[in-house]
Amino acid sequence: MKICLIAPIDESIPPLKYGGIERIVHLLTDNLIKHNHKVTLLAPSDSKSPAIIIPTISQSIKGFYCNSKTREAYLYIALSKILKIISQQKFDLIHNHFGWRLIPFIKSFKSPTITTFHTTLDQIDEKTILNIWKDTPLITISKSQRKCMPDLNYIANIYNGIDISLYHFSKQHQGYLAFLGRISPEKGVSEAIQISKTLKKKLIIAGPIPLRDKQYFQEKVYPYIDDKNCIYLGEINDQQKDKLLGKAEALLAPIQWAEPFGLILIEAMACGTPIIALNRGAIPEIIIDKITGITGESIKELIQRFKEIKNIKRENCRKLVEEKFTASIMVQKYEKIYKKFLSNLNSSKTNRF
Repeated sequence: MKICLIAPIDESIPPLKYGGIERIVHLLTDNLIKHNHKVTLLAPSDSKSPAIIIPTISQSIKGFYCNSKTREAYLYIALSKILKIISQQKFDLIHNHFGWRLIPFIKSFKSPTITTFHTTLDQIDEKTILNIWKDTPLITISKSQRKCMPDLNYIANIYNGIDISLYHFSKQHQGYLAFLGRISPEKGVSEAIQISKTLKKKLIIAGPIPLRDKQYFQEKVYPYIDDKNCIYLGEINDQQKDKLLGKAEALLAPIQWAEPFGLILIEAMACGTPIIALNRGAIPEIIIDKITGITGESIKELIQRFKEIKNIKRENCRKLVEEKFTASIMVQKYEKIYKKFLSNLNSSKTNRF
């Protein structure tokens, strides 16, 4: 099959450090090629892949560190390039990971197109577009993602997967708690600090500080960093992540929003590390309470139930990822939906004649 994958422009493919959507596009691209598909990747020019890469922008813009208006300008520069490429080439299938900005143009494409939504569907810009183009074929990454817009044209739900070989199972931990993710209010960093302080546990934090959240970091996080009981490592790479997660007693995920997935959850569990999380967004679809983590409705409940963490077998965490959240499983499901989507499209065309 001749497939075109359209990537975001915030990070390169694969990302050097932080980057969720980019990791999924990277794994999907590489595995589709291994399965003998011919893949063209539309991505920033600093991307590396065995696919045919057509640059959409001179280099990734490191979106978290970019001014929002500057980022928006670069998105439209990339969009212009994408539309030009799509108008000149024919593919069996186009798979959009670029987001909602591409949706108004899809019906003018020569090639059938599907879109995986990696973000929430409750933002005004996304809702405005999707309310007009309701028949756009969409794939979600969790069932909870659909709750705010249940009447769209969902053709599949496919959970994200990881390259499990990057994460080494650790039977023993070193007694500290970990937080890994964007240093942003919705990720619950200050709540993680609150939990660790109440429990009198060492907390190690890692992740990028978006430009828009620097004040949040200065006011809600920085005052607690003492390099002893609360440590901030900054943005880390895959090897550092594997080490941090593998030796943690638990990963704290007191998220303050309806997160559509959360790759860090399955990355931690792949290392054998259970999760302590607020029961929001996709959390109930990823974590099995009392088996691979502790979930609750409030910070108070998570603190009260922390003692249950000792009953969780780290082997169960790894097993769940192996059975449900690997790159191999994810890619197989995408291939299946590609074939089903194209078959239904062809049947529809035949029935019209």
